[in-house]
Amino acid sequence: MYIYIMTDSQFQSYLAVNTQLAERTMKSYSNIFTKFENMPKNILTASQTNIINYIDEQDVSTNTKLAMINVVINMRRHYDKEVNKITNRKLQLADDYSQIKNNIKEEKKGELPTSKQLIAHENRLYLDGEWLGFIIVHLMRKLSTRNKDLDLKILPADRSQRKGVAGDKNNYLIIRSNNAQVIRNNYKTFKQYGQKKNLVPSRKLNRAVKEMIAERDLELGKDDIYLLSTKGGRKMNEESIAKKIRAYTFRGLSESDYNKVFVSEFAEMKDLKKLEKISNNRGTSLEVLLKEYHLDGV
Repeated sequence: MYIYIMTDSQFQSYLAVNTQLAERTMKSYSNIFTKFENMPKNILTASQTNIINYIDEQDVSTNTKLAMINVVINMRRHYDKEVNKITNRKLQLADDYSQIKNNIKEEKKGELPTSKQLIAHENRLYLDGEWLGFIIVHLMRKLSTRNKDLDLKILPADRSQRKGVAGDKNNYLIIRSNNAQVIRNNYKTFKQYGQKKNLVPSRKLNRAVKEMIAERDLELGKDDIYLLSTKGGRKMNEESIAKKIRAYTFRGLSESDYNKVFVSEFAEMKDLKKLEKISNNRGTSLEVLLKEYHLDGV
């Protein structure tokens, strides 16, 4: 027990020193670190072979095993411990994970819908008056959003000048006369790409937002209004946001699947401009976009 407590202290010291780590990464590292609680020795004193064996024996996904190895390598390097054997095992697992992803891509090819099906579903939501659902899938298509991007506070145009304050970690949907503006300060790659501002010229979107607000018996500009909220009007956590979004998407698809549909089709059409637009909107390099979301990509 004493050994584990010492390692926990050293782990916290490691996080404190590495201030460049994103908050999301630090949380992930902390969660992964707890998976070593039952190891006979800690990750600094155990042999590389014992660490590798312990990770291999865990009943978790290959991706989680890779995450565990990353934590071990970073921690041991920080404290000048050897990592050569562990690094080799990481390369093997990375190859396994790559093959798994390729297999998933092959399976997805026959399962995912076409962009026309997604747009038809979006239009149906609008015609049926499913305002929240329409807003979600419309923004997903127009801005290639991830789940967290849609954690939006809705504001009228006359309050938009307040935003853009340094350190603001909120996302906003600002309703104008004939269009809307989406401002993102909190999304996965914010540290790399910074604040994103996008105009969405859509009268349908504006109407849907106003109808949704009316359904909730709220008033724009006076009440705190979140696109995705609990029944009590409070902000949702990230897991709840993901579930809420899939409740309205075509066949319950994830935002990642939606992105794969459009990226794959634009890639097949060799439409570089549309691919670059997705890249800019999502905050993802073109290289990563084609590697991770193109179903025929390598």
